[in-house]
Amino acid sequence: MFVNILTFKTNEKGILNTNYLSMFEDNFKEKPKGLDRLHIFKDKKKTNKYYLIEYWKSKDMKDIMESSNNYPYLNRLHKISDEMSFKKIEGDVVI
Repeated sequence: MFVNILTFKTNEKGILNTNYLSMFEDNFKEKPKGLDRLHIFKDKKKTNKYYLIEYWKSKDMKDIMESSNNYPYLNRLHKISDEMSFKKIEGDVVI
């Protein structure tokens, strides 16, 4: 299993705000192929910091989703993370 962790900082005047995160959850009904589950966590210490944690079957499945236009809300979060150079952690889960 492959894990992709994205960090986000929200602000009310910028591209990514708390309304967008709530819209993301409301409009994310169908999961892309290969995505097992995802979670959004809020940082306890920093009021505007969030983490998106995704569990994929493989890195290839995540890359296929990023290259498609079928999941605009998830794709936008990935693009914002890349454009804003937010911290990104990728790795395989070993049990």
